Amino acid sequence: MSVSHWSYTACLCVSLVFRAQTPEPKELPENKGSIEGENTYHNSTLRMKISLPGAWHFFDRTMYSTPESKQKEKEMAERNRATCHGPLCGDAEIDVALQTDTPFVHAIFLTAYQLSPEYQNRQRHPLKRFAEVLTSEAAQNDWVPESDLIAIQLGGRPAYRLIVHAKRTTTAKGFVYVADSNGRVFMLLGTAMSEPDKLQSAIENMKFTITTH
Repeated sequence: MSVSHWSYTACLCVSLVFRAQTPEPKELPENKGSIEGENTYHNSTLRMKISLPGAWHFFDRTMYSTPESKQKEKEMAERNRATCHGPLCGDAEIDVALQTDTPFVHAIFLTAYQLSPEYQNRQRHPLKRFAEVLTSEAAQNDWVPESDLIAIQLGGRPAYRLIVHAKRTTTAKGFVYVADSNGRVFMLLGTAMSEPDKLQSAIENMKFTITTH
């Protein structure tokens, strides 16, 4: 199956105007994870833990969307459902956003898809192929790549990273990561209006509680 068949409509057009809004815990599905001690994000489904700079809270990424952008995303999702054939079709199993309590600093957007055993075979379906698809939207929306997609180690396992900046605010940086954990492929986008090095270092020092493929 060619990579072009793996349509994916994740919205990387991230608003950089942050506003505090903390959903009640009962509104958050278990697989979205939790924030411990204000700055440690833990996701048991992905077996992931990230110690972040500053204090953080969850928020609804659609709260910043205009009616026009919501309609566009709905139309893209409908086209995707009609034409998609592959492991990244349909809604992501995990779709969560969190940001710093202090506005205009950092945010993280995490999406993950559960994969069938076939698509967990990295000889037949290399991780780089997933990374190319999952990061391709960045160049088409509000982000401009600053580097090529490169292979790195994330929490001791293979991953890919793409560094980007915002088209309208070039000082706003973004870091896109794609990796596997617990039978899922995930994409994590970190955005920074300031102190990007602190966010990048925190993400790249994430821990996985169990070594999985």
